[in-house]
Amino acid sequence: MKISYDRRADALSLVLQEGRISKDVEVSQNVFAGFDRAGRLIEIQFLELSKKDRPWFTIEAAAKYLDVSERTLLRWIKAGKLKPTKVGREYRIKPEELKKLAA
Repeated sequence: MKISYDRRADALSLVLQEGRISKDVEVSQNVFAGFDRAGRLIEIQFLELSKKDRPWFTIEAAAKYLDVSERTLLRWIKAGKLKPTKVGREYRIKPEELKKLAA
């Protein structure tokens, strides 16, 4: 495995095996997986890496920030009013999402 960082592109690359990438798939915002023709994973790229230092809110912190219950937030997520990211079994919410709800 080879790890490299390109400052101009602000991208981190994890090359898992040698080969030619024939298809890129966005697996998350600014995270791409590169596959060869046989469908083997060749490389993972993280774009705009320096902007990744944004804080995330947990359900508990977001509820305090919005002055609502955690149960209300979970209902909003289920209804599609709030779009969090799931990390393991927990939700992480971007500050921008909370600002939209607070306005």
